[in-house]
Formats: sequence, structure tokens, C-alpha cells
Amino acid sequence: MKALTFIAILLPGITFCQDYARMAESFQQKYKDKEAVVLKADMRYDFMKDARNGARITIQTNEKLLSLRYNASIFRTQYYDQNSQVDNFFAESSLKQKAINSARFCGTYTQDGLFFDDSKFCTHQLKLKELGEVWDVSCSKKINDVKYLTSIYFSETLPVEEKTISFKVPSDITIEIKEFNLEKYAVSKTEKTEGNFRIIEFVAKNLPGLEDDKYGRGMQFNQPHLLILVKSVMIDGKKVNILSSPQDLYTWYSSLTKQLHPDSKVFTPIVKELINGKQTDEEKVKAIYYWVQDNIRYIAFENGLAGFKPDEAHAVFEKRYGDCKGMANLMKEMLKVAGYDARLTWLGTRHIMYDQTIPSLAVNNHMICTLFLNGKRYFLDATEKYIPFGQNAQRILDRPVMIEDGDKFITDQIKETGNDRDVDIRTIQATIQGDNLQGKYSINLKGEAKKNFLYQYNYTRNERKEEFMSDFISYGNKNVKTSNLKLPDLKERSGPLELECDLVFTGAVSSFNNEYYIDLDPAKSFKNWEIKDTRQSDIDFGERIYKKTSIELSIPKGFTVAHLPEKTEVREAEFSFSINYTLSEGKIIYTKELKIPEGIINRKSFPRWNDAIKLLVKAYENQIILKTI
Repeated sequence: MKALTFIAILLPGITFCQDYARMAESFQQKYKDKEAVVLKADMRYDFMKDARNGARITIQTNEKLLSLRYNASIFRTQYYDQNSQVDNFFAESSLKQKAINSARFCGTYTQDGLFFDDSKFCTHQLKLKELGEVWDVSCSKKINDVKYLTSIYFSETLPVEEKTISFKVPSDITIEIKEFNLEKYAVSKTEKTEGNFRIIEFVAKNLPGLEDDKYGRGMQFNQPHLLILVKSVMIDGKKVNILSSPQDLYTWYSSLTKQLHPDSKVFTPIVKELINGKQTDEEKVKAIYYWVQDNIRYIAFENGLAGFKPDEAHAVFEKRYGDCKGMANLMKEMLKVAGYDARLTWLGTRHIMYDQTIPSLAVNNHMICTLFLNGKRYFLDATEKYIPFGQNAQRILDRPVMIEDGDKFITDQIKETGNDRDVDIRTIQATIQGDNLQGKYSINLKGEAKKNFLYQYNYTRNERKEEFMSDFISYGNKNVKTSNLKLPDLKERSGPLELECDLVFTGAVSSFNNEYYIDLDPAKSFKNWEIKDTRQSDIDFGERIYKKTSIELSIPKGFTVAHLPEKTEVREAEFSFSINYTLSEGKIIYTKELKIPEGIINRKSFPRWNDAIKLLVKAYENQIILKTI
């Protein structure tokens, strides 16, 4: 690549370099927290036939980056694995006018020192010296097996002024490009034929840089992207299917699982020990299921071949760790030793918007085990700690699945359970003692609320468990003090979990001119949850939310109620809030219910959500007033 030269005069008396500096100053106002902006990016995907894998791809990327800061750094990272390779990376600064290779770091994914998968990366650090400095960056990459090309996103961490994504496809390779969320952005599309090639081009403009939104949903739901489906190729006059149907996808999955050779004698003694003395099938299955949950550590493998091929069951058993596929495979083989019909099952969690009708490796990001027992199917996800037999986590509920069945597969769906399964119910019986409220406090957790509590509690270090419990009970309110805490068996998965303790809510009562103002609710859930207009992602809380708080306040003798706040209620399809006060036999009864049935707030609902939060905050601020008789 030739070095940049600065001889062009764009305005009288202003050099090319000065113009970039002024452009950078303008972008600084637009992107206040970004180090650079991508002025222009071009990504070209060239498809070629391949005798071994059907087709392969070369990808050429060219970018022009503009620095918006002095003495800052940005990073450009390339990912590859055994099915791909990065041929070269080149970066040239308008200041140094030469390639920069020294600030480069390459490695493999690891987690806690353990092998992650066969994916590797190379990250290049570009050191920005001046405002308006320009970097030209280029990279070439090859994907040797076209199946591994799935989703292509227009957005990236840096804001992009213009990005072109183009495809050059021979006429004897059949592909389909599915478009998602393009209508929300300035994306244009053109298509033409050049000789024996089909040329498809997408141009996107004014893309804001990606934000790391708290409780973010999968990028697929909100970001503009393309899903590439390479269906077939003509080789020697014959049509060869690559991924033309879900059956092709399953056949490829099956080809990987057929390479497994389980050594069941390694874990047979444990299986026999676990089921010894158990009288029913359910007791035996639970014993095996819970053992895998408790004894196999979950390590995520996400990319490369390790992202699709399960580890050997005996290897997972001996290492005591594995990814979802390895844990599902171990579950299957242990259940088979016990005499049960268990099968591997592929699915996409709720972070995947695609369904099983789309033949793509992007459809499934999770594997579990399906048990066929007494005419029913039980979906067993051993990666979910403390989930009871017969229940499943929210992230896979209502999701379609692909169950192995020899050369074919079975389709099914993990059924939803009742909306009252995941509940956090809190009850306080309080009296006024000076400036404080004190009384008995009980918490009842069910479903996902219970599972999450057990996971957090059991994975909190012993020296911090007391602090964790205090924060959990008080919702982080430092004015709430607890004592005489009674905990149930925190290893028990089935049924609700109930906690009891004594509570003091300090400073909850204030007085003025014989009137007493009472802040009754110590847990003002969602008080600070107004959503910024700039948020890019839907909200996904990861669980269905049903929080109910009931507080009974005994009215002291010699006092009467001067003011009782009115009822506040909001009912929307995606969420509902209600706060109500009633009088009954010398008591004020406060009831608060917060519901988000699917645990998701879509972006289009943000204005209504913010209006509801304002009403909720106003209700929290409206206090009870008592006065002396």
C-alpha cells in the first residue's frame, strides 16, 4: 500500500491534513466517548468452489480510520481457527507513513488457564498520536469451509460513516442472503451480473458505535446484519448440497457425533453408586442429573469446530469440566449406562432470533440432553446449576429443538410453564419504634428467582456470604438491618425457598408538628430505571420478573391516618406496576406488584416504560402521614 501524501488542497489555504483535523473536531462533538471513527470501510467476500468442502471464501477488508483524540489507542482484531486463516494485516499512519507491526498480540481463547477452543486471535494496537490522524488498515482472510460463514454485522465498536459489504458469487454456487434490521438504518442494496458472477452490494451509512448496554439482548434482534446461507454448489455437473435444509444441518451435526467413542467403564461405577437404593425412575434420573450439575464445571466453547463437536463423555468426566456439548454428552452416556433412552439435542437460546427452519450454524448455540421416559420427553440442561428436574431456565423455555434420532431428527419445543413459576414474594409485618420501622421479614422464592439466588449464594466466597445475604434481603438499602436469619436447606432444588429474619428499617419515620411521615417500602425496585434515548438494545433481564411486596404496618395507639397515598397502576403488554394502600383493623396494608412476564422490554416500548417509571417514582415519594388524635 502506498503511503499517504498531503498535497491536495481542499479549501484555499487549508491542506488535506488540516481538513482531517477540522473533520475530527466536528466528529468529537458527535461521538464524545469514542477514540476514532471509521470514515469508510469496504468488505468484499469472494466465493470459490472447493472440492473438499463445496465452497470457500476470501475476505478482503479495507478501512480508513480518523483519530478523534490525542495519545489514545484503538484495537483491530482478527479471529480465525482451523477452518480459516488471516493472510496479512497492514496498518499505515498518516504520521509515520509506514506499516506498524510491533504493537501486536496473538493468542488462543482461555478461561482461568483452561483451553477454550481452537479459535485464535490477533489484536493490533494502533496508537493515535494526533487529532485528525488517519490510519489506512487492510486485512485478508480465508474461510476454507463456507459453512462457517454465518452472520455479518454492519456495526462495530467504532462509529462508521460508510461501510460497503459486497459479495462476488459464481453462478454455480447457490446462496441466499437474509436481511435483518436493515430498515432501521440507512442501508441500500444493489445487485447485478458480471459474466458468470452475481455481484451483491450493501452500503450502510451513519452507524453509531456499538454500546455495551446493561441487560442487553442478542445483537441479532437490534443490529443491522446479514445471514449468509450457502445452499449448494455444482461440481462436475452434479449438485452438491452444503446446507440447503435443516436435514443437511442435522446430517453435519450427526457426522461430528458419530466420531465419538465413549468409554463408559470410566463412569459406570459412579452411575451404579448414584442409583443404588433408588426406587423410582425419577429418583434415579435426578441422582445422575444433579451429580452432573454439581460436579462438572461449565466452561464455554463458542467458536471453531469445538463449538459444534461434543467432547468425549469420559474426558469430561475425568476432567470435571466441559462446555454445554460435553456436559450434555456426559448426561446422555451416564443415563444410557443406567438403562435410559437419552439423546443429544441442539437448540438456540433466547439470544438467538433464528428458528430451526433456517439451515445455518448460527441457529443453534446450545446443546442439552433429552430423556425419553414413560411416553414423555424431559429436557435436561446440566449447565444450569440448581435447576430442578422437570423445569428449565428461562433462556431455553419455548425454544424449538432438534433431537437426534438416527439419520433423521425429531423437532420439538421446550414448553413454557405458568407465569407464576418465577416469583419473589416479600412480606413484612412492621411496627413503629421511634424513628424506625421494625418487625418480621419473610422472603419466598420460586423458579428462576430461587435458582438464581442459590447459584449466587453458593458461588459467593464464605467470607462474603454475610454481605451477600444482607444486600439480597435489603435490596442494597444500607438503612435496613437484619438479624436472627433462618435459612432452609440451600442444596434443595425442589419447591419454594423461604427465608425469615428480624428487620429494622432505620430512619423510615420522621415527624413535624405532630405529624409523622412514613417511608414504608425499603425496596424501591426499578426506581432508577429510566432508559436513555441512546440505548441500542432491547432489555433482557434473563428471567421473567414477578416481584410482590406486602407490608402490614400497625397503627400506634393515639394516632390516626392523615394521608394515605392513592393507588398507582400501569398495565402494558410487556410490563405492569401497581402500588396500593388499604386500611384494615388498625393496620395499613401496602401491596406492590411488579411484573415483566417475558423478562424483555423492546425498544419500541421504551417511551411507555419511562412514563411508567416516572409514575412509580412518584408513588415511592408519596408517603403515609399519621397524626396524633
